[in-house]
Amino acid sequence: MTTTTVKRWTGRSLDARRAERREMLIAAGVRLYGTQGFHGTGVRAICREAGLTERYFYESFANGEELLLAAFSEVIQALLTQIVEADEPGKSAEHRVRRMLGAYYAALRAHPAAARVFLIEIVGVSPEIDDAIRQSMHDLSSPLFAALASDQNGHWRGDPLLRRGIEGGLLHIALDWGANNYIHSVDTVINAAWPLCLAATSRLDDEPDMSG
Repeated sequence: MTTTTVKRWTGRSLDARRAERREMLIAAGVRLYGTQGFHGTGVRAICREAGLTERYFYESFANGEELLLAAFSEVIQALLTQIVEADEPGKSAEHRVRRMLGAYYAALRAHPAAARVFLIEIVGVSPEIDDAIRQSMHDLSSPLFAALASDQNGHWRGDPLLRRGIEGGLLHIALDWGANNYIHSVDTVINAAWPLCLAATSRLDDEPDMSG
C-alpha cells in the first residue's frame, strides 16, 4: 500500500475507507474491462490498476463477476442520470426523446471503455447478469417511453413486446456505431433511432391500456 493511500484513509471511519476502496475497484474494473475485456482481466490486474492489494478486493467482491456487475451498475446509473437530466418536460414528445437519445449516445461515445462494459463485456457472463441487462434496458428506456405516451401514472400504455423490440433496436444501433469507431455524428445516430421511437406511438390507438 502506498504512502499516499495511507494518508487518504487516515482519520476516516472503517465504513468510509471500505466504501472508497470499493469505488476505486469499480473504477479500475470499468477501465480494464472496457479496454482489455472481462475475460482478459484478472483480479490481480484490477488490484494493480486500483493501487490496492487482493485482500481489499475480496473485502468487497467475491470474484470478478461480482465486480463486473458492480461496474455495469455504475455505468447504467451514469447513463440514466444523463438521460433524465437531458429531458425537457413540457416540450413535444419528439423534442424530449431526441434530447434524451442524444444524451445516451453522446455519453457512450465520450466514454468508450464504459460503453464496452455496457454493450459487450457484460453479455452472456451469467444468468444473474443477463437479468441485470434486461432490467437496465427497461430502466434506461423508461424516460423515453414516458415522454412518448404516458397514462396518468406516468406509465407507457403500449405493447410490452413492442417496447422490448424498440429497446433492442436502440441498443443495436449503439453496438454498430461503436463497432465502427463512432464515425457517425450523434445527430446522425439520433436520426436513425428516432423512427424506432416513432413506431411506438403509431400503435397506441390500436392497443389496450397497459403499464410498461
